[in-house]
Amino acid sequence: MKKILIISALAVSIYSCSSNSQVKNKNLKNDNYVVVLDLSDRIIQKPDQVDIDTNAIRAAFEKFEESVQKNLVVKSGDKFNIRIIPQKLSSLPGNTFENNLSIDLGKYNAAEKLKHLNEYKRTFGNQLKLLYQQAYLGNKTSDFAGVDIWQYFNEQINSDLDSRYNNKVLIITDGYFDFEDKKHGITNESFSTTTAPLLMKMNSPAWEKIADSSEIGLLPVKLTSEAKWLVCGIQPKVGNNDLLESEKLSYLWKKWLLSSGAKNIEEPIINSSSLKMKNLILKSL
Repeated sequence: MKKILIISALAVSIYSCSSNSQVKNKNLKNDNYVVVLDLSDRIIQKPDQVDIDTNAIRAAFEKFEESVQKNLVVKSGDKFNIRIIPQKLSSLPGNTFENNLSIDLGKYNAAEKLKHLNEYKRTFGNQLKLLYQQAYLGNKTSDFAGVDIWQYFNEQINSDLDSRYNNKVLIITDGYFDFEDKKHGITNESFSTTTAPLLMKMNSPAWEKIADSSEIGLLPVKLTSEAKWLVCGIQPKVGNNDLLESEKLSYLWKKWLLSSGAKNIEEPIINSSSLKMKNLILKSL
């Protein structure tokens, strides 16, 4: 009789643990990775910038794969998305590359998930290589019109996020919001949609105090979903001798995201070697 009672108790305990585990799994959110690419003249600023960029993207994909394995491939509804900010006069087929470099495991049934994930991984490297080959517009800064980061965030970023998911956004950029056409953008006394007029006002050793007191910053947008935000690749333009430029760009980005409603903002990553960048992204995302 005692043996029967012990077995029954064990069965109840196992069932209870299993049920609790299932409830927890149901409450777990899937992850939605969004990698936003600035393919302006920053990609020609360093000879190995393409290698740095592609390794940064691979680091984000590595984190995505960790999420997929954590949720089990057959149960995973995780998403990995590449978003390319449009650039005037560029013939790059951005939409095609976005489609080819993005995957949503929630679209497939359990039997299809692994097959589609393996197919995606098989073509991933070649698609990245082709993307950067076609993003190259010339060896001069003037060959690139510049991408409108502010407009992308104002019009598109909210549709790339999903409140049902843990959103994780990696923005690969040098930090500038500027264009070859100096008239492009909106600027008033304190705010601008480009960084050039803001940096001009921040040319004093007490630049941060001035920026805080006069509320200098990028014009806020409205972010409607929670996300973890990581800006990666901050770097002064070639020929810029301001030793504090990277710090100022990081300041403007953090202030802008915060004023736009972001809460979980990681410290921006300064451009460096591909291995260092990859390790920093793996720690931050």
